[in-house]
Amino acid sequence: MAKSNKLPGYLGWPIIGDKTHDFLKNPVKFFEKYSEVYKSAIFLTRLFNKPTIIVGSYEGVKQVLCDRTEELSHGYKLFLSDLYGENIFVANDDKAEVIHKFLADQFSKDNLHSYELIIERIINEEMRSLDKTSPVDIYSFFKELSSLICFTLFLGIDASQSKELIQELTDLTTIQWHGITTFPLNLHVRRHSSLRFRRASDAKTDLLGIIKKQRPIAQCGFVKQVNNVPETNDDSYINSNILVFISSLVSKAIASYLTSFFITTGQNNHVELQEKMYVDKNLEDQVLLETQRLYPPFVCGRKLAKTECIIDGHKVPEGYSIIYLTYAAHRDENIFENPNDFNADRWNEFSKKKLFTFGDGPRSCIGFDIVMSIVKSIVQRIIAQYEWKLQTTDVIQYKWFPVIRPNTPVCVEFSSKVEIRHLGDQHFTRF
Repeated sequence: MAKSNKLPGYLGWPIIGDKTHDFLKNPVKFFEKYSEVYKSAIFLTRLFNKPTIIVGSYEGVKQVLCDRTEELSHGYKLFLSDLYGENIFVANDDKAEVIHKFLADQFSKDNLHSYELIIERIINEEMRSLDKTSPVDIYSFFKELSSLICFTLFLGIDASQSKELIQELTDLTTIQWHGITTFPLNLHVRRHSSLRFRRASDAKTDLLGIIKKQRPIAQCGFVKQVNNVPETNDDSYINSNILVFISSLVSKAIASYLTSFFITTGQNNHVELQEKMYVDKNLEDQVLLETQRLYPPFVCGRKLAKTECIIDGHKVPEGYSIIYLTYAAHRDENIFENPNDFNADRWNEFSKKKLFTFGDGPRSCIGFDIVMSIVKSIVQRIIAQYEWKLQTTDVIQYKWFPVIRPNTPVCVEFSSKVEIRHLGDQHFTRF
């Protein structure tokens, strides 16, 4: 085994030494505080009443995310299994591997065309509701739009014919989302005793009922294809995976990404990028990459050490949890010059593979291509038709879990361009 350094930090006593509350309140400040105290981007603490290694160095996060299935396993079961059931994000068995390969193929670039047509249709319809007469709560707008796209793609619902069902799904996924955030600010109170958690559990049951009813009648290609997953006849397992795709975890992650993009490019010092991005696709890609770097929707992830291993020169004992901070790794000054500055030009030289927004290695996000299809379609449509400006100069405060989003409504004013560009027959999605 390679030579390792002793882990800095302090584990503390069970319960009384736990720092979960401080971490969940603001993981960025938590990392900045203790990495300074211990003079290390990797340190020991106690979270969720378990010995935990915090990893914030770029190299450390890269090593955590590489193919180390013999040493590390998913760490999300503790948080997601109660409200989402068994799915590919919490399971490591053969069945999960079959589903993962199937979905990776479904969401690959080669199979995106049928999804893009649906995405474009929804964007065409929903952009009409963009209020150009008054500032728009940007996160709420993109959250609603992303939810509608996910419901349509993954349940085959025609929103124009199913407004009541769309509203029911919106309400239920919101309740379920609130259940995720109950874990566990007070370690002396069992999660299942929380009223909010019980309501979320009931919402899960109702959502699974809708999925079960919708699958036989859906016309959407994804729902039809998922009925033909090879080597499994486990409907409950398939339904649990669909539940994840229509959940607020996905739609709010997309909304988070879009919100950060339009906040950044709506600021006075970056507003000139709007016109430049319309004529320069490469610049548009670079701005999206820089947005990912500075504001990854999920600030961190979790793994479990199945056996003793070495992460960035530090020994991690068997059974310990590992919290890796994508947010911190993306601002590692050893990799990124002036890491806290927005600089899209840095991507003239850097490879997008330097980012961990969608994970890394063989178990990276299977939905990367379809998520980027949604994001780019929305971005390109707005760039073509509107100018926008952030309506505040105040420092924006954020909520951090489960996704980054403004703590209070942040408004952007959209203005139709004086001369609406003629798109002609050209497909407005340029990637």
